[in-house]
Amino acid sequence: MKCIPFWFWLDQVGKEKRKMNILHVNEHNNNRLWKTSFIAIVTKIKRQIIYATLLFVFLLTGSCTITSYFVRQTDLRAPRNSSTGILPGAEERDLGNFNSTGAVLFVHGFAGGSNNFRDLPDRLAKLGWRVRVMRLPGHGTSPFDLEKQTTNKLIQSVRDELMVLKNHHQKIVVVGHSMGCALSSLAVRDVPVDKLVFGSPYFGITYKEYYILPVEVWVSLLDPIIRWVHKGSGSIQVNRKEAKKEIFSYKWLPLKGLKTLVEVGKRAKHKDVLLSIQSPILFFHSSEDRSASPKAALEAFHMVASQDKTLIWVNRSNHHVFWDFDREKVMKEIEEFVGLPGL
Repeated sequence: MKCIPFWFWLDQVGKEKRKMNILHVNEHNNNRLWKTSFIAIVTKIKRQIIYATLLFVFLLTGSCTITSYFVRQTDLRAPRNSSTGILPGAEERDLGNFNSTGAVLFVHGFAGGSNNFRDLPDRLAKLGWRVRVMRLPGHGTSPFDLEKQTTNKLIQSVRDELMVLKNHHQKIVVVGHSMGCALSSLAVRDVPVDKLVFGSPYFGITYKEYYILPVEVWVSLLDPIIRWVHKGSGSIQVNRKEAKKEIFSYKWLPLKGLKTLVEVGKRAKHKDVLLSIQSPILFFHSSEDRSASPKAALEAFHMVASQDKTLIWVNRSNHHVFWDFDREKVMKEIEEFVGLPGL
């Protein structure tokens, strides 16, 4: 057996140790390099996120400022009554016999005005009713005014109108459209009336699948960062295209106003509110309404406590039933339901 010199064995052991040390150093260096690279990447990503956030805030601020400028310019150019400053189609109206035993209060919807009822006020005035078409606070003047309104202020304005009419007339009927129906539901709890007519009653916004989330949720999410939403004539929900240019509505809607609209609907569809309605009531709604949810309206109708209630579907129409294809049917049904003031 050949003997391996001790010195040779020591030399081999030394070589193995040096290899191990080199591998250890390389591994350590690789770890340090990986950690350094990872930290550099994270730092770069953080920096990009900060830059993107600053850019977003800058663009958003600039966008809001620019949008507010356009809203202001649109508002300044809008035609107005020289003495009242009210926009055409949104004026308060007082018609009929002021000594009549009965009065009808018309309550329009969100961002709308008196002409949203077309000629129905005139038709009821001819039947002998004293007719009052109110103008809700923040409406018919400027979208900047609408931005300042609260749910309580809107409800109180309807209550005040009802109190004035009840002090002068024995019989009171309320005709509402859209949000005007929700406000009326809340107001008549304190000031009972004899009859109610709800055209396209709003108790929630119509959901569309491509929204992904309900509009109410979007309004809540976007309110802190977006101030205005544009509403062109194409957004006025009426199937008769020629009627779009006739129906009054603001062209710009404040997100804060939409948030108030959502709150009004939420409060109006509460069980206690609907169970408090005992008066005869007539609903008109379209299953194709793209603004006020037909589903929410149907649920509200079933919950209303009145023993004399009727729901008429007008499915050739959209949201503005007083202007749409079923308008004549709607008018005649209302005339028959309301009747004469002395009866």
